[in-house]
Amino acid sequence: MKKSSLAGLVLLSFFAFCGHPDLSEAVPGPKMVVKQNTFDFGQVKEGKVLEHTFTVLNEGEAKLEIKNVRPG
Repeated sequence: MKKSSLAGLVLLSFFAFCGHPDLSEAVPGPKMVVKQNTFDFGQVKEGKVLEHTFTVLNEGEAKLEIKNVRPG
């Protein structure tokens, strides 16, 4: 019983570190890429309106839909 438990643990560890061969392949679909994900405006006077444009690219094979954006 101990040998089978040890073998199972070794096999589970192998898949945890190496990944399953079928799961390691790229999954087709959208792939959102943002080159610059933060921007620092520095010191700003209260009441001043600021703007910054982030470029979002789709490097996937399917249509990318952005449904919700929240400032953070």
